Amino acid sequence: MNAIQRIFRRTGFPLLVLLLAVTGIAGGSRQAAAATASAPSYVYFVSNEALYRVSADGRETLKLTDHFEGKGLTSTGKYLYFYYENAMGLQRISMVNPDTAVTNFLEDRYILYYLFDGPYLYFLDDTGHIYRTWADAGNDPQLTLIADNADMSFKAFDVRGGRLYYNALRNSTERWVASRPRDGSGAIQWIASGVVPKSWFFHPYNTTNRLMIDTAPEETEYSLNSMALYTLPLSGGTPKAANAGNPLKSNDVNSGTWSGQYFLFNKGIKLDAEGEDFNYNTGKGFLMDKNGKILQLSQNSVMSISEVAGNKLVYADSKGKAYISTLANGKVLSSRLLPLTNVKDIRTVKNGTALTTVLFTTSDAYVLNSNSTLTKMSGVDSDYTVIADQIPGLYYINASDNNALYRFSNDGKTKTKLFPGPVSYIALVSGK
Repeated sequence: MNAIQRIFRRTGFPLLVLLLAVTGIAGGSRQAAAATASAPSYVYFVSNEALYRVSADGRETLKLTDHFEGKGLTSTGKYLYFYYENAMGLQRISMVNPDTAVTNFLEDRYILYYLFDGPYLYFLDDTGHIYRTWADAGNDPQLTLIADNADMSFKAFDVRGGRLYYNALRNSTERWVASRPRDGSGAIQWIASGVVPKSWFFHPYNTTNRLMIDTAPEETEYSLNSMALYTLPLSGGTPKAANAGNPLKSNDVNSGTWSGQYFLFNKGIKLDAEGEDFNYNTGKGFLMDKNGKILQLSQNSVMSISEVAGNKLVYADSKGKAYISTLANGKVLSSRLLPLTNVKDIRTVKNGTALTTVLFTTSDAYVLNSNSTLTKMSGVDSDYTVIADQIPGLYYINASDNNALYRFSNDGKTKTKLFPGPVSYIALVSGK
């Protein structure tokens, strides 16, 4: 009999890697992409403790504040929002009058989690209430109560298709995933018993919303067969359990990720000797579709994966090798090995209808071209690189040039220096 595996505990995500994920009290922040190829876009970064904004073409640089220690930077166009650890409210900087001091917005609230959706700011406070207000409201905002029964132990929520999806306490004690209209009207829809434990377990794809739900959230020591995929129409409707009769192990799921229409999980993965991280040299990569059908993708665990077409995936395995796989009828038809070694990360972003896929090795980065050839970008480190949907370009800190800020074009052929450095980190890339 196999020993029960201990559960993986780490829940944070590097800000430089996941551009719109916020670590710390907030946990998540999302703005609808507003940039197009012809619209302006900006890079917000920290240099010598000061916060700057530079245009994507490098022509305009603005110093916003002399000393910046905030987290979760997000722009609405009128204001820059961020937060301080263990502080009340949210901080914001006026972009209309950038010479004004930083102000505290909602200073009487202890905010556990927040996100932006269109013109609205949604937040969960320490009373278990979820509110929304105008993101560009004045210093005395009007609040609308959206939900009064949120589970403060599992703070993540999402707003999609006109609805709020959140972790709720049903009858004050029972943990359920719930939904209701985003303006707080109408009845609560009870989706399933359990919780969506992380913000990235909410996943919209085409016309459906996909939720990875932990049906045994009270278990904190061992990895159980407790992870179930639920789908429902993006605009709301009857939820469907994909694998309720065959739930996945918690560690298998937490070591995986979404890849377009599939969820990638590493079956049988174990923790390292310290129990601090996954040992990707164990386990094998599998995919599950929205109907719960499972197929094996790799003989090794999969570290990173992206959908590059409706039937094509590119992924990196635990051996540092990268493949392009073609799928059809629930099977892997073919897999092609790419001529790279030490691949550690893969990211795909969309600009209009065009996709840009970048593979990062331990030393450089490569753009995957439409004919499956690769264009090298020397010295681009995934830990100091940001790319984002609907924002043209790849932005990175160049360690070989005084940590200067650079931009590569999406095809990887044109490099532009935006700021001479030294740049400590990129805080945000935005169309606002």
